[in-house]
Amino acid sequence: MLDDAFTYGGWVLGLIAVGVWIWLARRAFPSFESFVTGFDDELQLGASPEERARSARSARWRQVRQAAMALTAVAALCLSIGFAIPD
Repeated sequence: MLDDAFTYGGWVLGLIAVGVWIWLARRAFPSFESFVTGFDDELQLGASPEERARSARSARWRQVRQAAMALTAVAALCLSIGFAIPD
């Protein structure tokens, strides 16, 4: 019973993690305009408030990526425990 909970829970967490990674991959490719403007002012010395807000959004994306990595690690841990417990 306990091994099934870890195994199936790990599979569910793994599927959720895959969904998050796919969503992140789709959001990772910027449009051409944002790609070009990213090279205009790398140090943001002349950054407008809108550009600073965009920088804050990238910091939030970093947190989402960290959450996806943590979710993947927990899924792998649950699966390994579920498979290690004998039936």
